[in-house]
Amino acid sequence: MIEYSFYKIFLGLILAMAIPQLIKIITEIIKHKKFEFSYFFLDGGMPSSHSSFVSALSVAIFLTNGLSPISLVTLAISSIIIRDSFGIRLEVGKQKRILEKLDPKDSRKEKLKREGHTIAQVIAGIFFGILIMLVTLAF
Repeated sequence: MIEYSFYKIFLGLILAMAIPQLIKIITEIIKHKKFEFSYFFLDGGMPSSHSSFVSALSVAIFLTNGLSPISLVTLAISSIIIRDSFGIRLEVGKQKRILEKLDPKDSRKEKLKREGHTIAQVIAGIFFGILIMLVTLAF
């Protein structure tokens, strides 16, 4: 077990959530050639910021506590969140798009653009989370 500063871990977690989200925002700006405030709140996309965050959290807890009950609980909860991001949420998004096709006169202004992640997006998020936390703790 290694003693890390609370602030380093906190910074690593913030960066693990913010960097993937920033990548998604930049991607949307490039794709649509314009900026919209709603880009901050989009679901899905590459990489998964949820997977990045929980992976960074798991790494931080494992490095500070070693293989312990708390690190195993964190790993279990992280696995559930990661599985949910490309399983349930992706299927909900598919169902939503089907329902939107059935009712093209839907009066809602904001239609769902995407929801959930592909496995590649989740793997990229896991990679980003682990890398960001390790780099943050190294400095």
